Amino acid sequence: MVQAAGEVKEQARRLAAEMIEASEADLELDTARGTWQVRGDPATALGWGQIAQRAGPEGLAADARFEASAPTFPFGAHLAVVEVDTETGKATLARHVTVDDAGRILNPVLAEGQRHGGIAQGVAQALLEEVRYDADANPLTSTLVDYAAITAPELPSFELVASETPTSINPLGAKGIGEAGTIGSTPAVLNAVIDAVSHLGVRHLDMPATPERVWAAINEARAGQ
Repeated sequence: MVQAAGEVKEQARRLAAEMIEASEADLELDTARGTWQVRGDPATALGWGQIAQRAGPEGLAADARFEASAPTFPFGAHLAVVEVDTETGKATLARHVTVDDAGRILNPVLAEGQRHGGIAQGVAQALLEEVRYDADANPLTSTLVDYAAITAPELPSFELVASETPTSINPLGAKGIGEAGTIGSTPAVLNAVIDAVSHLGVRHLDMPATPERVWAAINEARAGQ
C-alpha cells in the first residue's frame, strides 16, 4: 500500500505540473486541504478529483508488490494476578498487565481492540473453554449452553502498556499483532493459578483450570502430604 500510494502521488505530481504549467519540483501537496499547488501559492491549488479527471479513464492507479526480506517478530510480556478460593477451586483473574510491541501502530483503536480480544480469549482458554466427550466420543459441549465462553464479569480491566520498536524490514516499521493477546495471556493466567495454590503442594494443572479441576488438585496434594 505504501509503494502504490507513493506511485500514485508521483503520478498526481506530474499531471498537476502539466495542468498548472509549473515544474514538478515546485509543487507541494497540502495534506490538510488535499490539494496540489505551487509552493506558497494557494491560488494554483488543484484537487485530487481534477487531477484524476486529467489522468483519463484509468484514473490514478498503481500496481505494486512488496516482498519482505525477512520475517518480523513482535514481542511482549504478560503478567496475571489470580485469586483462588481453596474451598471451591474457583480461580478469579484480579489483574492483567501486558506489554505488546508490534512496531509502529497504524491504527491505535484497532490495535487496542485486538489486544483486549486476544487477552480475553487467552484467559478463557486458561480458565474455562474445553471441548469434552463422553466414553462413546459424543460431544458434551456442543452448544454455548454447555461450552463455557467467557463474559465481561469474569474479566478485569486490562492494563495495556505501550511499546513501539519499529522494524527495519518494511518502510512502515509495522509488525503483526494478530495473536499477541492469546499467546501471552494463556500461560500467564494458568501459571498464576498454579502459583496461587503451590503452597498447598500443587505443581501442575491441565487446562482449563476449572473449579472442579483446581479443587481436585488441591485435595490430591493435601492427601499426598
